[in-house]
Amino acid sequence: MRLRAWVPYLLLIPPGVAVLAERDRFPEALPLRWDANLVATQFVYKSDFALLIPLMSLALLMLLVGSILRPVSPNPPRAMVTLRQIAAPLRWMLALAGFPAAFAPLWGPIPLMVWAGITVVVVTVVVGRATPPAPGGYSNPADPRVIVPARSGLGFTFNTARPVSWVLIALLIAATGVAVFWVRGQLSHRPVPRHAVAPRSP
Repeated sequence: MRLRAWVPYLLLIPPGVAVLAERDRFPEALPLRWDANLVATQFVYKSDFALLIPLMSLALLMLLVGSILRPVSPNPPRAMVTLRQIAAPLRWMLALAGFPAAFAPLWGPIPLMVWAGITVVVVTVVVGRATPPAPGGYSNPADPRVIVPARSGLGFTFNTARPVSWVLIALLIAATGVAVFWVRGQLSHRPVPRHAVAPRSP
């Protein structure tokens, strides 16, 4: 992996250092989930590992996205070129989410939600400017459908001639990120009972 490919990962170091330096500012019960009213509903006990889990989760997602960017042939299909054009800025957006993700227990989920919205806008713009893929699985500009039956075998595929299909692909990647954060919440630490969380003084 070239040095430039490591730069997004290095961007996770400053929030990691900052969150450990500000460890005493974090509550003993770290918020893990929030409801629709942005009220914390689940907590984990504070530890250095728990504080760094959001950054480790981002690094894992970046590795998954980075696997798309690795060249596998000197002349990749145009569909792969398009996917790489989308994955490249997505990895940078994940790297720049380090501070809002790491400091969510202090700042709340709103900064992270705002950054997620910015990421969707960036990916949408990149999709609009990406190289149109050549027909591979299914690409038919005259077909208004976005999801169509697979041309061979069972299942469905995207009509890659429709830009919204690439937006859906980006959302599927984002859903993978949500799943990673959900899993780390289930496996990281034993949840703190809500009644054990003392209200924070104003």
